[in-house]
Amino acid sequence: MAMPFLDVRGLSKSYPMGGRTLPVLRDLDLTVETGEMVAIMGASGVGKSTLLQ
Repeated sequence: MAMPFLDVRGLSKSYPMGGRTLPVLRDLDLTVETGEMVAIMGASGVGKSTLLQ
């Protein structure tokens, strides 16, 4: 089997906010195969831009 174009396992990201931690991504798993089309969708503030950065 060919290797995926992108393979992410257990990705988490958080930001400090007012002395607390704000989690924006938690244990994300994502696999994208070569030639596959992917859409990242969701409401405002759910981490779409954070994921792509």
